[in-house]
Amino acid sequence: EDLRKAYTENRLDKRLRIYIRPKLLIIDEIGYLPFDSLAANLFFQVVSARYERGSILLTSNKSFGEWGELMGDPILATAILDRLLHHSHIVNIRGNSYRLREKMRTGAYGSPSTT
Repeated sequence: EDLRKAYTENRLDKRLRIYIRPKLLIIDEIGYLPFDSLAANLFFQVVSARYERGSILLTSNKSFGEWGELMGDPILATAILDRLLHHSHIVNIRGNSYRLREKMRTGAYGSPSTT
């Protein structure tokens, strides 16, 4: 939303520098909400600008195969993943939510497939 606002105010180049500058950019919860075409394009610009210049730590509950749908454009998703996955270290965490673990143990919350 920050980049969208900068785009509409004609100051995108200046705002992109904020996201390019840090040694590590942390992006949490990619895929929580789908991207429209502008958001996907802006995300590509950030990833592309940081490619081989700065690290990105990214979390998502979506598999790489779902990114085409998430971005609304499989070709753009492939370009983003190509840059993100080159030189990457992937940590795939499987299992139940850490935050819901105690609730599940007491029976207050069942696994998503049973509720």
